[in-house]
Amino acid sequence: MQTVAPFIKQKFQQIIELFLPAQCLICELSSNNKLICSHCQKALVKERACCQRCGLALNNSSPFCGDCLKQAHRFTQLHALGDYRKPYSTLIKKLKYSRQLIYGELLGELLTASLRLYLSALQISSIDYLLPVPLHIQKNRRRGFNQADIIAQVISKQLHIPLLSEKVERHLKTAPQEGLSVYKRRKNVNKAFSIDPSVRQQIAGSYIVIVDDVVTTGATANSLCQTLLEAGVQRIDIWCICRTSLPVQK
Repeated sequence: MQTVAPFIKQKFQQIIELFLPAQCLICELSSNNKLICSHCQKALVKERACCQRCGLALNNSSPFCGDCLKQAHRFTQLHALGDYRKPYSTLIKKLKYSRQLIYGELLGELLTASLRLYLSALQISSIDYLLPVPLHIQKNRRRGFNQADIIAQVISKQLHIPLLSEKVERHLKTAPQEGLSVYKRRKNVNKAFSIDPSVRQQIAGSYIVIVDDVVTTGATANSLCQTLLEAGVQRIDIWCICRTSLPVQK
């Protein structure tokens, strides 16, 4: 029941909101029956100067960051809605730590709008599956939900891309990545994921996009990519809410 209760609570809240004036979740002004107003939408969904490979913010006109010029990633391209700062960081914390699931829906809608701004309809239509980064089963039960899965569900519905969730799992209970060095992050999540043998033939040669809330060093994403590549996946991209190279602060 722990996994169902938050969703029931959210649906009940949405029913109540049908009878109340809609307010923007950011500025609390009228939003015309949408999650946020048009002003906040324009402020949050906009182009950002970043590395065309890993999505890291750049202060110059160079298409790639220094790291991507020196080393290759296991993914082809990373797209982030923004950097890890307010209001994005606040929205993520309200979702993950306050269990306000409506913010997961909002983040999914914002990321979808950003994807439509940056990516062509042809590229989007060529994607075979979305894969939210799996949580270990114990952490999922303790939290009651997977924030990446909530975000991915919104994107899946709006972009008509099927989800690949239950067939990929995080079988190792790893320590939190926050506060670890780059080396320890990579070691922590090494071989942490596994794929159900029944789906290997299905995903061989496919184009999969990994969905997450925050990508810092990319250690988790690259570990998941390695598992997918070993299963024969042809191309992997990453879509996330925030991209940062700095330790994420609570």
